[in-house]
Amino acid sequence: MGANLDDEESARPYIEGLVVREFSSLASNWRSTETAQIYLSRHEIPVIWDLDTRALVRHIRKVGALRGIVCTDGTPADQLIHETRKLPTMAGLELASRVSCEKRYEWTKGSIELTASPWREEMGEAVSEAEAQRFRVVAYDFGIKQNILRLLVDHNCGVTVVPARAKAEDVLELKPDGVFLSNGPGDPEPVTYAVQNIRHLMGRVPIFGICLGHQLCGLALGGRTFKLKFGHHGANHPVKNLLTQKVEITAQNHGFAVDPDSLPASDVEITHVNLNDHTNEGMRHRSLPLFSVQYHPEASPGPHDSHYLFRQFTDMMKETKLSNAFRRGLKR
Repeated sequence: MGANLDDEESARPYIEGLVVREFSSLASNWRSTETAQIYLSRHEIPVIWDLDTRALVRHIRKVGALRGIVCTDGTPADQLIHETRKLPTMAGLELASRVSCEKRYEWTKGSIELTASPWREEMGEAVSEAEAQRFRVVAYDFGIKQNILRLLVDHNCGVTVVPARAKAEDVLELKPDGVFLSNGPGDPEPVTYAVQNIRHLMGRVPIFGICLGHQLCGLALGGRTFKLKFGHHGANHPVKNLLTQKVEITAQNHGFAVDPDSLPASDVEITHVNLNDHTNEGMRHRSLPLFSVQYHPEASPGPHDSHYLFRQFTDMMKETKLSNAFRRGLKR
Protein backbone atom coordinates (compact mmCIF):
# COMPACT_ATOMS: atom_id res chain seq x y z
CA MET A 1 0.00 0.00 0.00
CA GLY A 2 1.22 3.49 -0.78
CA ALA A 3 2.06 5.67 -3.78
CA ASN A 4 5.10 7.00 -5.61
CA LEU A 5 5.64 9.25 -8.62
CA ASP A 6 7.43 6.57 -10.67
CA ASP A 7 4.27 4.44 -10.84
CA GLU A 8 1.90 7.18 -11.98
CA GLU A 9 0.33 6.45 -15.37
CA SER A 10 -1.07 9.94 -15.99
CA ALA A 11 -0.49 13.53 -14.91
CA ARG A 12 -3.19 13.06 -12.25
CA PRO A 13 -5.83 10.47 -11.29
CA TYR A 14 -9.08 10.95 -13.17
CA ILE A 15 -11.43 8.95 -10.95
CA GLU A 16 -14.12 10.95 -9.15
CA GLY A 17 -14.30 8.65 -6.13
CA LEU A 18 -13.00 5.39 -4.65
CA VAL A 19 -15.11 2.65 -3.02
CA VAL A 20 -13.24 -0.14 -1.18
CA ARG A 21 -13.77 -2.84 1.44
CA GLU A 22 -10.67 -1.93 3.44
CA PHE A 23 -8.45 1.14 3.30
CA SER A 24 -5.10 1.21 5.03
CA SER A 25 -3.67 4.43 6.45
CA LEU A 26 -0.19 2.89 6.30
CA ALA A 27 2.33 2.83 3.44
CA SER A 28 3.85 -0.64 3.53
CA ASN A 29 5.45 -0.92 0.08
CA TRP A 30 9.20 -0.29 0.15
CA ARG A 31 8.96 1.96 -2.93
CA SER A 32 6.17 4.17 -1.59
CA THR A 33 6.86 7.83 -0.86
CA GLU A 34 3.46 8.69 0.62
CA THR A 35 0.33 6.95 1.85
CA ALA A 36 -2.63 6.38 -0.46
CA GLN A 37 -4.69 8.63 1.80
CA ILE A 38 -2.29 11.56 1.37
CA TYR A 39 -2.09 10.94 -2.39
CA LEU A 40 -5.88 10.91 -2.84
CA SER A 41 -6.38 13.88 -0.51
CA ARG A 42 -3.83 15.89 -2.50
CA HIS A 43 -5.92 15.28 -5.63
CA GLU A 44 -9.23 15.89 -3.78
CA ILE A 45 -10.62 12.42 -4.47
CA PRO A 46 -13.14 11.16 -1.88
CA VAL A 47 -12.82 7.61 -0.51
CA ILE A 48 -15.49 5.51 1.17
CA TRP A 49 -14.61 2.18 2.77
CA ASP A 50 -15.97 -0.58 4.97
CA LEU A 51 -18.52 -1.48 2.30
CA ASP A 52 -19.42 -4.98 1.15
CA THR A 53 -17.90 -4.54 -2.30
CA ARG A 54 -18.53 -8.19 -3.23
CA ALA A 55 -22.26 -7.66 -2.76
CA LEU A 56 -21.98 -4.47 -4.83
CA VAL A 57 -20.25 -6.38 -7.66
CA ARG A 58 -22.89 -9.13 -7.60
CA HIS A 59 -25.62 -6.48 -7.88
CA ILE A 60 -23.88 -4.79 -10.85
CA ARG A 61 -23.48 -8.15 -12.59
CA LYS A 62 -27.21 -8.69 -12.21
CA VAL A 63 -28.55 -5.28 -13.26
CA GLY A 64 -25.61 -3.77 -15.20
CA ALA A 65 -23.37 -0.74 -14.66
CA LEU A 66 -24.98 1.96 -12.53
CA ARG A 67 -24.53 5.64 -11.80
CA GLY A 68 -23.55 6.34 -8.23
CA ILE A 69 -22.88 9.07 -5.70
CA VAL A 70 -20.67 9.16 -2.58
CA CYS A 71 -21.94 11.22 0.32
CA THR A 72 -20.93 11.61 3.98
CA ASP A 73 -22.90 14.67 5.08
CA GLY A 74 -26.11 12.88 6.11
CA THR A 75 -28.19 13.80 3.06
CA PRO A 76 -31.34 11.59 2.99
CA ALA A 77 -31.19 8.59 0.68
CA ASP A 78 -34.19 9.74 -1.37
CA GLN A 79 -32.44 13.03 -2.14
CA LEU A 80 -29.24 11.22 -3.14
CA ILE A 81 -31.17 8.91 -5.47
CA HIS A 82 -32.83 11.93 -7.06
CA GLU A 83 -29.45 13.63 -7.61
CA THR A 84 -27.89 10.45 -8.99
CA ARG A 85 -30.63 10.00 -11.57
CA LYS A 86 -29.79 13.45 -12.95
CA LEU A 87 -26.19 12.39 -13.64
CA PRO A 88 -25.40 11.66 -17.33
CA THR A 89 -25.22 8.03 -18.39
CA MET A 90 -22.03 6.70 -19.98
CA ALA A 91 -23.80 6.01 -23.27
CA GLY A 92 -23.36 9.06 -25.49
CA LEU A 93 -20.75 10.64 -23.21
CA GLU A 94 -17.66 12.06 -24.98
CA LEU A 95 -14.82 12.10 -22.44
CA ALA A 96 -11.66 11.68 -24.53
CA SER A 97 -11.14 15.40 -25.14
CA ARG A 98 -11.65 16.12 -21.43
CA VAL A 99 -8.74 13.94 -20.32
CA SER A 100 -6.40 14.58 -23.27
CA CYS A 101 -3.31 16.80 -23.18
CA GLU A 102 -3.80 20.43 -24.21
CA LYS A 103 -0.83 20.64 -26.58
CA ARG A 104 1.58 18.24 -28.20
CA TYR A 105 4.81 17.16 -26.51
CA GLU A 106 7.76 14.82 -26.98
CA TRP A 107 8.20 11.68 -24.85
CA THR A 108 11.68 10.19 -24.45
CA LYS A 109 11.61 8.08 -21.28
CA GLY A 110 11.62 4.29 -21.64
CA SER A 111 11.10 1.57 -19.06
CA ILE A 112 14.57 0.13 -19.81
CA GLU A 113 17.58 2.42 -19.38
CA LEU A 114 20.16 1.57 -22.05
CA THR A 115 22.31 4.68 -22.19
CA ALA A 116 25.05 3.43 -19.85
CA SER A 117 24.34 -0.27 -19.39
CA PRO A 118 26.77 -3.20 -19.77
CA TRP A 119 24.29 -4.62 -22.29
CA ARG A 120 24.76 -1.56 -24.50
CA GLU A 121 28.56 -1.91 -24.38
CA GLU A 122 28.36 -5.59 -25.27
CA MET A 123 25.90 -5.07 -28.10
CA GLY A 124 27.66 -1.96 -29.48
CA GLU A 125 27.12 -2.20 -33.24
CA ALA A 126 23.70 -3.84 -32.91
CA VAL A 127 22.43 -0.96 -30.77
CA SER A 128 23.83 1.59 -33.23
CA GLU A 129 22.10 -0.23 -36.10
CA ALA A 130 18.80 -0.28 -34.21
CA GLU A 131 19.06 3.44 -33.46
CA ALA A 132 19.67 4.08 -37.16
CA GLN A 133 16.28 2.43 -37.81
CA ARG A 134 14.47 4.56 -35.21
CA PHE A 135 10.76 5.03 -35.92
CA ARG A 136 8.85 8.29 -35.59
CA VAL A 137 5.49 7.67 -33.93
CA VAL A 138 2.67 10.13 -33.31
CA ALA A 139 0.49 9.00 -30.39
CA TYR A 140 -3.04 10.35 -30.06
CA ASP A 141 -3.84 11.02 -26.40
CA PHE A 142 -7.42 9.98 -25.67
CA GLY A 143 -6.42 9.26 -22.05
CA ILE A 144 -3.06 7.61 -22.67
CA LYS A 145 -1.16 5.60 -20.04
CA GLN A 146 2.50 6.48 -19.67
CA ASN A 147 3.67 2.87 -19.84
CA ILE A 148 2.45 2.78 -23.44
CA LEU A 149 4.86 5.62 -24.19
CA ARG A 150 7.67 3.93 -22.28
CA LEU A 151 7.20 0.70 -24.25
CA LEU A 152 7.15 2.56 -27.56
CA VAL A 153 10.50 4.12 -26.60
CA ASP A 154 11.78 0.67 -25.57
CA HIS A 155 10.89 -0.52 -29.08
CA ASN A 156 13.06 2.19 -30.62
CA CYS A 157 10.36 4.78 -31.31
CA GLY A 158 10.66 8.53 -31.02
CA VAL A 159 7.23 9.58 -29.73
CA THR A 160 5.27 12.79 -30.22
CA VAL A 161 2.03 12.91 -28.21
CA VAL A 162 -0.79 15.00 -29.67
CA PRO A 163 -4.19 16.06 -28.28
CA ALA A 164 -7.29 14.01 -29.05
CA ARG A 165 -8.57 16.65 -31.48
CA ALA A 166 -5.31 17.02 -33.44
CA LYS A 167 -6.14 17.08 -37.16
CA ALA A 168 -4.87 14.33 -39.43
CA GLU A 169 -3.28 16.93 -41.73
CA ASP A 170 -1.20 18.28 -38.83
CA VAL A 171 -0.17 14.74 -37.84
CA LEU A 172 0.96 13.93 -41.39
CA GLU A 173 3.05 17.12 -41.45
CA LEU A 174 5.16 15.55 -38.68
CA LYS A 175 6.07 12.79 -41.19
CA PRO A 176 5.42 9.87 -38.80
CA ASP A 177 6.36 6.28 -39.57
CA GLY A 178 3.29 5.22 -37.60
CA VAL A 179 0.30 6.53 -35.63
CA PHE A 180 -0.76 5.12 -32.27
CA LEU A 181 -4.36 5.47 -30.99
CA SER A 182 -4.53 5.28 -27.20
CA ASN A 183 -6.96 4.04 -24.62
CA GLY A 184 -9.47 6.44 -23.10
CA PRO A 185 -12.81 6.78 -21.30
CA GLY A 186 -16.38 7.23 -22.49
CA ASP A 187 -18.54 6.23 -25.43
CA PRO A 188 -16.61 5.97 -28.73
CA GLU A 189 -19.53 6.97 -30.97
CA PRO A 190 -19.55 10.70 -30.02
CA VAL A 191 -15.80 10.94 -30.76
CA THR A 192 -16.60 11.69 -34.40
CA TYR A 193 -13.59 13.98 -34.88
CA ALA A 194 -11.23 11.04 -34.18
CA VAL A 195 -13.12 8.71 -36.53
CA GLN A 196 -12.76 11.26 -39.34
CA ASN A 197 -9.04 11.64 -38.63
CA ILE A 198 -8.49 7.87 -38.69
CA ARG A 199 -10.24 7.58 -42.05
CA HIS A 200 -7.95 10.31 -43.38
CA LEU A 201 -4.84 8.51 -42.04
CA MET A 202 -5.78 4.98 -43.17
CA GLY A 203 -3.54 3.79 -45.99
CA ARG A 204 -1.16 6.75 -45.59
CA VAL A 205 0.58 5.57 -42.43
CA PRO A 206 0.59 2.40 -40.27
CA ILE A 207 -1.94 2.56 -37.41
CA PHE A 208 -2.04 0.68 -34.10
CA GLY A 209 -4.99 1.23 -31.74
CA ILE A 210 -5.86 -0.08 -28.28
CA CYS A 211 -9.00 0.09 -26.14
CA LEU A 212 -10.85 3.29 -27.18
CA GLY A 213 -8.45 3.49 -30.14
CA HIS A 214 -9.62 0.00 -31.15
CA GLN A 215 -13.26 1.05 -30.94
CA LEU A 216 -12.58 4.19 -33.00
CA CYS A 217 -10.88 2.03 -35.64
CA GLY A 218 -14.00 -0.14 -35.73
CA LEU A 219 -16.15 2.92 -36.39
CA ALA A 220 -13.72 4.26 -38.99
CA LEU A 221 -13.87 0.91 -40.81
CA GLY A 222 -17.65 1.16 -41.06
CA GLY A 223 -18.60 -0.89 -37.99
CA ARG A 224 -20.71 -0.21 -34.92
CA THR A 225 -20.03 -0.25 -31.19
CA PHE A 226 -22.33 -1.24 -28.35
CA LYS A 227 -22.38 -0.82 -24.58
CA LEU A 228 -21.54 -3.89 -22.51
CA LYS A 229 -23.78 -4.74 -19.57
CA PHE A 230 -21.07 -4.21 -16.96
CA GLY A 231 -17.91 -3.96 -19.03
CA HIS A 232 -14.57 -5.73 -18.80
CA HIS A 233 -12.40 -4.73 -15.85
CA GLY A 234 -9.35 -6.37 -14.28
CA ALA A 235 -6.03 -7.99 -15.11
CA ASN A 236 -7.08 -11.60 -15.75
CA HIS A 237 -9.21 -11.70 -18.93
CA PRO A 238 -8.37 -14.62 -21.26
CA VAL A 239 -8.11 -13.62 -24.91
CA LYS A 240 -7.41 -16.01 -27.78
CA ASN A 241 -5.18 -14.89 -30.61
CA LEU A 242 -6.85 -16.48 -33.63
CA LEU A 243 -3.71 -16.08 -35.73
CA THR A 244 -1.43 -18.03 -33.37
CA GLN A 245 -4.07 -20.05 -31.47
CA LYS A 246 -2.43 -18.91 -28.22
CA VAL A 247 -4.30 -17.56 -25.20
CA GLU A 248 -3.15 -14.34 -23.55
CA ILE A 249 -4.06 -13.19 -20.04
CA THR A 250 -4.90 -9.52 -20.52
CA ALA A 251 -5.61 -6.32 -18.60
CA GLN A 252 -8.90 -4.67 -19.51
CA ASN A 253 -10.93 -1.62 -18.50
CA HIS A 254 -13.73 -0.67 -20.87
CA GLY A 255 -17.50 -0.51 -21.13
CA PHE A 256 -18.00 -0.70 -24.91
CA ALA A 257 -17.14 -3.20 -27.65
CA VAL A 258 -16.99 -3.37 -31.45
CA ASP A 259 -19.71 -5.48 -33.09
CA PRO A 260 -17.77 -7.91 -35.34
CA ASP A 261 -20.84 -8.58 -37.48
CA SER A 262 -21.01 -4.90 -38.42
CA LEU A 263 -17.51 -4.88 -39.93
CA PRO A 264 -17.01 -5.48 -43.68
CA ALA A 265 -15.57 -9.02 -43.80
CA SER A 266 -13.93 -8.32 -47.15
CA ASP A 267 -11.74 -5.63 -45.54
CA VAL A 268 -11.45 -6.61 -41.87
CA GLU A 269 -10.21 -9.79 -40.20
CA ILE A 270 -10.99 -10.55 -36.55
CA THR A 271 -7.72 -11.54 -34.86
CA HIS A 272 -8.58 -11.85 -31.15
CA VAL A 273 -11.64 -12.99 -29.19
CA ASN A 274 -12.56 -12.82 -25.50
CA LEU A 275 -12.95 -16.35 -24.12
CA ASN A 276 -15.37 -15.22 -21.40
CA ASP A 277 -18.09 -13.70 -23.59
CA HIS A 278 -16.69 -14.13 -27.14
CA THR A 279 -16.62 -10.37 -27.84
CA ASN A 280 -14.24 -8.86 -30.39
CA GLU A 281 -10.81 -8.23 -28.83
CA GLY A 282 -8.73 -7.52 -31.93
CA MET A 283 -8.83 -6.96 -35.68
CA ARG A 284 -6.68 -5.98 -38.65
CA HIS A 285 -7.26 -4.61 -42.11
CA ARG A 286 -6.70 -7.16 -44.85
CA SER A 287 -4.78 -4.82 -47.16
CA LEU A 288 -3.90 -1.63 -45.25
CA PRO A 289 -1.33 -1.39 -42.41
CA LEU A 290 -3.82 -1.12 -39.54
CA PHE A 291 -4.51 -3.32 -36.52
CA SER A 292 -6.01 -2.85 -33.07
CA VAL A 293 -6.85 -4.68 -29.84
CA GLN A 294 -9.50 -4.01 -27.22
CA TYR A 295 -7.30 -4.74 -24.19
CA HIS A 296 -4.22 -3.03 -22.70
CA PRO A 297 -1.02 -4.67 -24.01
CA GLU A 298 1.16 -2.30 -21.96
CA ALA A 299 -0.51 -3.81 -18.85
CA SER A 300 0.75 -1.46 -16.17
CA PRO A 301 -0.11 -2.97 -13.81
CA GLY A 302 -0.92 -6.42 -15.13
CA PRO A 303 0.32 -9.36 -17.23
CA HIS A 304 2.93 -8.90 -19.97
CA ASP A 305 1.60 -11.57 -22.37
CA SER A 306 0.76 -9.01 -25.06
CA HIS A 307 3.95 -6.95 -25.26
CA TYR A 308 4.61 -8.62 -28.64
CA LEU A 309 2.08 -6.23 -30.19
CA PHE A 310 4.55 -3.36 -29.91
CA ARG A 311 7.07 -5.37 -31.92
CA GLN A 312 4.30 -6.14 -34.41
CA PHE A 313 3.77 -2.37 -34.76
CA THR A 314 7.46 -1.67 -35.39
CA ASP A 315 7.62 -4.57 -37.88
CA MET A 316 4.66 -3.04 -39.73
CA MET A 317 6.36 0.36 -39.83
CA LYS A 318 9.59 -1.21 -41.07
CA GLU A 319 7.79 -3.12 -43.85
CA THR A 320 5.92 0.03 -44.90
CA LYS A 321 9.15 2.06 -45.04
CA LEU A 322 10.82 -0.60 -47.18
CA SER A 323 7.80 -0.83 -49.47
CA ASN A 324 7.66 2.96 -49.90
CA ALA A 325 11.40 3.08 -50.60
CA PHE A 326 10.98 0.34 -53.23
CA ARG A 327 8.18 2.28 -54.93
CA ARG A 328 10.27 5.44 -54.97
CA GLY A 329 13.09 3.46 -56.57
CA LEU A 330 10.81 2.20 -59.34
CA LYS A 331 9.68 5.75 -60.17
CA ARG A 332 13.24 7.00 -60.70
